[in-house]
Amino acid sequence: MLKPPGLLLLTLSLLALAGCSQAQETKEYKPSAVIQQEARSGKPGANQFAAWDLSYIGEYQAALEAWEAPYGAARPVRYASAPDSAAFVALQPVAARDYILRRARTEQLVILNEAHHNPRHRAFAAELLPELARLGYRYFAVEALNEQDTLLNQRGYPTRATGYYTKEPQFAHLLRTAARSGFKLVAYDHGFSHEGDLNAQVQTREMAEARNIQRILQADPKAKILVYCGFAHASEGLMGMGTQPAMAHYLQAYTGINPLTIDQTTLTEAGTPGGEYARYHLVKAAQSAVFLDAQGQPFGGADSNKSVDVSVYHPRTTYQSGRPNWTFTNDRQPVLLKEPLTVGYPCLVLAYDTREDLATAVPVDVVELQGPADRKALALGKGRYTLVAKGPAGRTQTWSLQR
Repeated sequence: MLKPPGLLLLTLSLLALAGCSQAQETKEYKPSAVIQQEARSGKPGANQFAAWDLSYIGEYQAALEAWEAPYGAARPVRYASAPDSAAFVALQPVAARDYILRRARTEQLVILNEAHHNPRHRAFAAELLPELARLGYRYFAVEALNEQDTLLNQRGYPTRATGYYTKEPQFAHLLRTAARSGFKLVAYDHGFSHEGDLNAQVQTREMAEARNIQRILQADPKAKILVYCGFAHASEGLMGMGTQPAMAHYLQAYTGINPLTIDQTTLTEAGTPGGEYARYHLVKAAQSAVFLDAQGQPFGGADSNKSVDVSVYHPRTTYQSGRPNWTFTNDRQPVLLKEPLTVGYPCLVLAYDTREDLATAVPVDVVELQGPADRKALALGKGRYTLVAKGPAGRTQTWSLQR
């Protein structure tokens, strides 16, 4: 039987917490064949873990499909009535980046969420950071950070000990962009015991997250903060996390500041068209967009289980050099491998910035190549890189590249 949407999202959130507890033991990037085998194990949350692992190696479409697998065909929450659809189509799409930055000028707290298996959301967030810094935002509070990584701000780049989701290259790019833009990175998540009453544990976590962010304002009352969270933590309503309020609700209550809450997880592509919200299929915009009514008010009601100010639409991904088009942004351009690979196939190719510690740093990019004809490009900015290919039977190959 399909779980109610709110309960299902809460269950996935708890699985995410379970994953975080295993983060420091999961040091290696896995081949997709191994990941897919694990997905078929029947263990609780196996598909969610597979989706995350696939995202880490650049297998975007496979990650989306793995995430969708447990849901089944029935998606009652994803369908809109004819009047709702007609009202939505009448809204005016505007560029999401421009709208958010315009609103951010007069805000003190901006909360932006992501789906933890979808690197597209991190790529969009990274586009916002330099401009938000110019608007005076100095704190980037990130749910996925491990508070035990106390040297993150000093280093300016993530290691595999920085967090669980943060070893995904787009997440690493997001953190590197924040550091270069002058943000102070702040860990604010709260541990989860998995014991006792579920609702009480959820409440404890959401309240503690809000308190941790509130402490930034207690130390710096005029601080402008971007909060980056997962899924429903951005919800301002009374039932954001199943039957419990979410972090965003408590943060407003504790600070007296009404945050600008932005959802990326609803009007975005899924692993199959059947897994997408009906409104997603109604949009014709060619770029990431938000939707305004005749009074200029943004649409935030794409998911009735969330209470947010703005819903962001991301168009369906197109591909360039075997990679999602949004992988190549700003100075990151496609780089095809010219070095003959001797490790065998399939193999993973990991690109490391030579200025960072090769033994611990999160790679700048990762691709999996299935054979000599597989021409997936790495997404690299200007600089020097150490490339490491990992093939079957533990074979490795290392070489240098400058772009």
